[in-house]
This record gives sequence, C-alpha cells and structure tokens, in this order.
Amino acid sequence: METPFIDLHTHHTYIDSGLYSYGIHPWNVDVECDMGLLEHLLEEGRLAAIGETGIDRIHQGTLPLQFEIFEKHILLSEQYQKPLIIHNVKATADLLRLHKKHQPRQTWIIHGFNGSVEEVSQLTGCGCCLSVGDSLFYPNRKISKSISSIPLDDLFLETDTSEKTIQQIYEKASELLNLSIERLKEQIFTNFARLNLNVWKTGNNVPDCSSATMALRNLERAMSW
Repeated sequence: METPFIDLHTHHTYIDSGLYSYGIHPWNVDVECDMGLLEHLLEEGRLAAIGETGIDRIHQGTLPLQFEIFEKHILLSEQYQKPLIIHNVKATADLLRLHKKHQPRQTWIIHGFNGSVEEVSQLTGCGCCLSVGDSLFYPNRKISKSISSIPLDDLFLETDTSEKTIQQIYEKASELLNLSIERLKEQIFTNFARLNLNVWKTGNNVPDCSSATMALRNLERAMSW
C-alpha cells in the first residue's frame, strides 16, 4: 500500500476516514462548556483524539475559564489515553507550565504551529509534537524559517480550515525541508502510527484505510453525531 498523506487536523469534510477529534475550543468556552458530550463520545469510543482545546491569550475576557476547561481536557486525555490537539495563541509559557504540572503520558500536539526556533526547542523539548499548516506559504511567518528546526519525529502537517490541499502543504514542507515528498510521507505516517488512536489492524501497524489521505477530522460542536 502506498503511504497515505496524513492530515493531522482538518475542519473539512473532503474525506471521511472514520477518524475524529472533538473538544471545546478556547473561543467557545463561555458558550459551550458541555464536557458531558465530550465524555459521552469518549465512552462510546467514537474519538481518536481530544481537541481542539487550549489557551488563546487574545481572548483575555475568558482566560480563567479557558484554563479550567483546558485542564479538564488534559485529565480526560490521560483517563482515556488519547492525544490532545492544542490551540495555542501567545500561550506557550502557559502550556509549558501546565505540561510540567500534569506530566502527561499522552502526546500533546500543538496544531497550526507558527512559532520561533526557541518555541520549537521549548515545546519539543518537553515532549510536544508540532503540526504545521498553510502558514508555510507566507515567507514573513516564523514557521517558514523555524520548520527546519522541528525534529522530524515531532512533525505533523494539516489543512485546518485552509483552502490548500494536504498534498500542497506536503509539497511546500518538502521544499523547505529539502526532503523528498515520499520520505516526508513515510516519516509523518510513522509519527502518526505512534499515537494511540486505536485504529490499527490486528497484528500490524497499518491503518485500516485504502485512501490516499487519512484525515483526523474535527467535529465542530459534534454536529455529526
């Protein structure tokens, strides 16, 4: 089987690989705090990952509630052994502090990462993975320079809400990393296989997927359920 493209985080419905994440976004903590729904989806075994969740310091008015809800997501991530997909805006110091506090065994993945070389070092140094999207296409963004400092073992790529395809994002990352597309696909597939998504066929580490792309799709407000 040809190695598929892995789209670590998308809001698009262009592909239905049967892999879903759900969480309460920091923008919505004041209007959508039904943790019961998240727990229900986890108990039913419908989620491969939790998120997105996290901290957004631009939304100052809800910061105390953001921290409260995010820490609940951390505890559920550990309880159900699911990776955590994290929204981080100007909150790297907060994430590092909370990671040190909780010492999570599950992987934290910072999605839409657009940070500096220093932030790459800090976050991957404590065990976080970084998922990168269409910011790669903007030379003035930090990530166009810092992507080469991300350890390949900690790298994912994503479409999020972009109009770019995951193939286009792989092509741009391949160019910036001076790495072949196939080598990049193999590396990110290996990284994906290390996550505890409970989607692997018995006896091997190949996902049950015949598509050219596997997508971890975000269930916005879990409307699909």
